[in-house]
Amino acid sequence: MTVSNLSIDLTHSPATLDFSEGLTGKNLLRLLRKRGCVELRQKGSHVVVQCNKCQTVVPVHVGEDLGPGLVRAIERDLEPCLGKGWLQPHRS
Repeated sequence: MTVSNLSIDLTHSPATLDFSEGLTGKNLLRLLRKRGCVELRQKGSHVVVQCNKCQTVVPVHVGEDLGPGLVRAIERDLEPCLGKGWLQPHRS
């Protein structure tokens, strides 16, 4: 599955995504870097990311989208630092 519908709308919110076609680990890492997060380390295909005092692991498996439960878990891990709903798609 490709992520051709991925769009970052900088006019309304600096980090909103339309991931109706799926969200890859690579694209999520790109978004997290734009939000000020840093990659601490990587072991295999798993990248440990830190945002202020919050930390999570993002799997980066080539050609695979992140499942909705995993995306929600990552969002929940980083909510204390990035704010509630920081990953919600922007609705026009």
